[in-house]
Amino acid sequence: MKNIFKYTLLIAGMTSLPAMAHISYSGRDFGTFDGTIGQTNTISYNSATGNFGWIDGTDADWGDSHKVRPYDFHLTNAADVRITFQAQVFTPVPTAAAPNPVPVQGGINPGFSLYEGLAHRPPALLDHDFGAGSTAIRDAVGGVGMTEGSFRAQHDWSITNDNNDPPSVFTYIGSAYDGTGINYGTGLIAGADGVADHMVSKTFHLATGDYSIFVGGTDYANQNVFPQLQYGISGTVAVVPEPETYTMLLAGLGLMGAIVRRRNEPDSI
Repeated sequence: MKNIFKYTLLIAGMTSLPAMAHISYSGRDFGTFDGTIGQTNTISYNSATGNFGWIDGTDADWGDSHKVRPYDFHLTNAADVRITFQAQVFTPVPTAAAPNPVPVQGGINPGFSLYEGLAHRPPALLDHDFGAGSTAIRDAVGGVGMTEGSFRAQHDWSITNDNNDPPSVFTYIGSAYDGTGINYGTGLIAGADGVADHMVSKTFHLATGDYSIFVGGTDYANQNVFPQLQYGISGTVAVVPEPETYTMLLAGLGLMGAIVRRRNEPDSI
């Protein structure tokens, strides 16, 4: 969404801060899964800036990756993987720079996108939207000066770092978001989970590889609310049985139930 006021505040923020956050998986690496059913990992006490970062990546001028949080994981074997994110309230640990931290908001309406591929990681420089290389990528695909950032919630996208290393490529797999459906004027956005409860979950069948998840809020109007607060997020990645396994389990339970009922019936005379 084009908004001159928003760009003015963005520029002001860039001049007042020593550096903008880049795409980093620090503290948000779910680890490696070998496909064994029941493997799971939960990462809590993270946050996203504003309650709009994910949904802003669904519009025509894309979104700013600084408003979503990246996570990663690796699969060594193909598996069905369930990804879940939900709102979380917490107070950050005090530091010397912030001895009295402000509690993180708990009301995010989460949305997430899953991609094959990873951003640059140390020792390489980290990727961000506003370097010359990333801007050139955006201009070539989205039109010169027509995009707010590099993040695309329901498409493939690329980004690079200040060294202009070969771009990090995110190949879109799928997405999901909390609620009964969002339409900010361009039609209903696909992927709503049908229940507005500050939580979203979806299962994907994935091949061996490296995966990135980008998570953010889905309140489109919230991008014009200042100051932009921090919204808490807790996420879980779990290896789950394939749907066929559930079907076989239910069929087996039904058969066992029938046998028990048959044994309990009185003998006919």
